[in-house]
Parts: sequence; C-alpha cells; structure tokens
Amino acid sequence: MTHSRLSRRGVVALAAVGLAGCTSSEDRNDDGGTNGGNTDDTNGSESDANGADERDSTDRDIEANWDEAAPFRTWLLDTDANRRFDYTEEFPADADPASGFPDVFGVSDGAIDAHLIQTGTHVFFGSFDSESIVDGVEAADEYDSAGQYEGYALLTQTLPDGQPQDIAIGSDVIVVGNDYERRIDAHRGERDRLEETDPEFTHLFRELPHETTVSGQYGSPTGANVDIDELHLWGVSSEFPTAETMTWVFVFEREEDLTGTALEELEGISSGVEDSSIDGRTATVVGAPPDIPEEVP
Repeated sequence: MTHSRLSRRGVVALAAVGLAGCTSSEDRNDDGGTNGGNTDDTNGSESDANGADERDSTDRDIEANWDEAAPFRTWLLDTDANRRFDYTEEFPADADPASGFPDVFGVSDGAIDAHLIQTGTHVFFGSFDSESIVDGVEAADEYDSAGQYEGYALLTQTLPDGQPQDIAIGSDVIVVGNDYERRIDAHRGERDRLEETDPEFTHLFRELPHETTVSGQYGSPTGANVDIDELHLWGVSSEFPTAETMTWVFVFEREEDLTGTALEELEGISSGVEDSSIDGRTATVVGAPPDIPEEVP
C-alpha cells in the first residue's frame, strides 16, 4: 500500500480495524499494510533519541487554538521518521470498527466514533466502560491488568510473537500502543504535541478544508508520482474516505522552490485535477482520488 492509496482506500481499511487487527507485530513495523504505509515509522522513540530526521526549521508564527481544534489533534506526537497520521470519523456503511475487538472487551456496535493511527499506535474515540472491559479480560490468558495511568485503566496484551502490547482504556478513548503515556500526557497538555513542536502542522490543518478524514506527514507522498526533496510536509482531507473529491496541501521549506513546474508535478497525485494554486510556499490541489486499480490489495 502506498501513501497515495491510503488517501482513498487505506483509510477505509484503517477505520474498520479493531483491536485484533491493530495489535499484531505486522502493524508495528511493516512496509505499508495495516499501519497505513508508515514505511519509516516504528512504535517507539528511538529516532527522537538519536535526533533522526533533522529538518530545516521554519519561521511561521502560528499557534493552534486548542479550544477550537479537532480533538484528535491533541493526541498527535512528534514521534519518529515522517510523523505519519491517518484519522477518520466517517466509516463506510458496511464497516463496523468495533467488530475487530475481542468479545471479552464488550465493545458494542456503534461504540466507536472515530479512529486515529500514528506511528503504529491506534487511538479509538467513542464511549467505553473501562471497568467492564478490565473485568471482561481477567479470565483471558493473553491479557494482564497493569493498574492505571491518569485515570486510564491499563492492560498488557501478549501478542502472538511474544511481545507485550500496552492498552490504555478511558471512558471516551482507547489507546493501543506502547507510547500511551506520552499520548495521554500530550492530550492533557503536559507534553508537547506535534503542532507545538512544528507549527507547520497547524498551518496544514488550517489549509485543509475537512476535519472528518485527514492524513498528513513529512516529506513526499511515496508512490504518488510526486517526489520533491524540498517538500516540508503535506496532508490530504475529504468529507469521508471514499469521497470523489479530495484536497491536498503541500508545504515547502522555501517559497522559491514552489515553482509552476513543481505545482505540475504535485498535480500528478490526483487522477482528475479540478483546481490547483500556489500561496507563498503552500500549494493546494483539489481533485479526484488517485486512480488505483481495483485488483490491487
């Protein structure tokens, strides 16, 4: 799965993923499957510690208005590699995002309102009974209660490969990922969020017209007929994952690199461009999703 494919079809798959599908070793480190094609991401902070992916700093003076920002943005971290994230709150009519959760969790149909994945960590938004979930897994050999963290009930799951997987359960959020502490802290405003580390992401969110289905990352969208070294980051949004019109926003490091020729290359991400424009070092492309053959998994 390439990043371009995720814009249309991959988010649909992600939206339908439940706990059984998001806690495998494949999800933590693969080349473009369940985790949305995060080819350079891992589920940890090694890149942070090693100072990987150094980028030119930008001087945009902008701050997020957290009172008005979409709630999922408070869960985004400045993690590793390309900081890839994919979010949707619009699920296909035939998809039940709760269906992948084990029966012992007791997560009912319609309990999940939205889904975010970043760096292999899944965040499910909805209505959950954390006490019932903990009680339900007490008899399951692969789960162990691990106390609480800031009001979230903690479980540890032993994956088929023998690796531990942390799960934090709150009344409105389930976090599946071993970086749950950092994400909860960021959500509570006690750790820097992605936008506080790089305000260009705040600019990106302001330029994207939708909050219901959104993806973004550093660098070029791999496999999408776009490969420009001068790109700082990009994102795409739509009303729902299978929408016929999408909006891509590309933010360059320097304004002089965003030329007419560069815009023509950016237009290659869409199978049918309706509009494109340049504003300073930001380019916007509006059009049909990438033309992906149906037989491609």
